[in-house]
Amino acid sequence: MTQVFEKHISLVGLPGSGKTTIGRYLARRWSMGYVDVDVAIEEQIGCAIRDFFATEGEERFREVEAEVLARLLARPEKTVVATGGGAVLKPANREQLRAHSTVVYLSASPHEIARRLQRDTQRPLLQVGNPLQRLLDLHVQRDPLYREVADFVVAGNGLSATQVAQRVAMQVELTPP
Repeated sequence: MTQVFEKHISLVGLPGSGKTTIGRYLARRWSMGYVDVDVAIEEQIGCAIRDFFATEGEERFREVEAEVLARLLARPEKTVVATGGGAVLKPANREQLRAHSTVVYLSASPHEIARRLQRDTQRPLLQVGNPLQRLLDLHVQRDPLYREVADFVVAGNGLSATQVAQRVAMQVELTPP
């Protein structure tokens, strides 16, 4: 099904909430381009995000993330954009997302995400002694920001990625431009 949108479709949510998986599904469904902001960042910095985090720190990473996100959202071809979990931390990113995207918050419980990511070694913010506590803390900090920027909130607790993607598609497709 080819879908025409006036804005990009951006997905926000905690690390592990399904942004990448659901973004790819939506891009296929709508015959649109897809971009994962974290992949675009790695292409720009020339190394893995976790390595950049270790050497340059989170603040520098957030600066690069803001540059990459702004560049992607300025592209004329409308795409499905999977943001990094912390993209909403910078007010400028929230402004860019609202101005250039229909934003969907993939809401998932920190407990469910922790279960899904038990063996993950790629997410720098979760490489801590207690990843569940870290997710709970991130949720407290970021949930209000995700909600602030979101046009839609889609809860994914207890659902497969396909079910969540179908709910997102229904919400977006049923909303007039």
